[in-house]
Amino acid sequence: MRKGSLLINQQGADRKLHALTSLFTLLVVLLTATIPAAAQIEAGIQLSYGRTTYDQILGVKDAVRASQFMNNVWARYDWEDLRFTGVYQGTFGLGTSDIGRHLGQVAANYRFLEEGPMQVYAGLGYHFITNRFKASLGNQPTSFNLTGHGFAGQVLVDIELNSKLHTTAAVTAAPWVSWSFSDGKTTSKTGSRASFNAKLDVTYSFSDTLSVQVGLVGGSYSVPEFKHEGKTLGVTHGTFAGISAGVTQRF
Repeated sequence: MRKGSLLINQQGADRKLHALTSLFTLLVVLLTATIPAAAQIEAGIQLSYGRTTYDQILGVKDAVRASQFMNNVWARYDWEDLRFTGVYQGTFGLGTSDIGRHLGQVAANYRFLEEGPMQVYAGLGYHFITNRFKASLGNQPTSFNLTGHGFAGQVLVDIELNSKLHTTAAVTAAPWVSWSFSDGKTTSKTGSRASFNAKLDVTYSFSDTLSVQVGLVGGSYSVPEFKHEGKTLGVTHGTFAGISAGVTQRF
């Protein structure tokens, strides 16, 4: 029974990951196919190294910390005062596979301020996150997932330092993420709680089409207390942070 539950749980996670990557791929294809002459599209890939920390998992307060690599694939589409963004983040453990995370989001933003070298955008998007935990964490007998989705607000700030160097900051907050718990056999709704993530990059342009990036990435998320099969499972709260490096292609 336990092997069967683990298989179902893993298949569910694989389906969510496939849906996220398919959504992002579709976004890039559609934007590339419809890009007008006055618009610009950028896409990049980054690899991050950092730590994920849980001070509580289902109410159990024994802290869990793990060093992790994170891949970050993103696209940005500018047209006049509009900026459309899409991002996928996925983690894989370093020395441990007890926990994992996948995050995907898309957003539409409007440039409401342009002051000298600084541009500020704000908008609305949709946010999806799933966290995977191995058995025994949170005093659970089998592996389980905590999955959330909901609308998110986004703020983007671009500052051009010179013709080749600029910085970009992105902050995304989803205050009412609808969470659910799944152990491979049953699923329970847990209520709403916030998810937040931020990204800061410094980009150096080698040419009109190719750039390199270094930066910081981080975030936090919480899942409220809920009942599952007659038992009360407590709050889950996690944070992550890391340093990143990658390349950007402009089209």
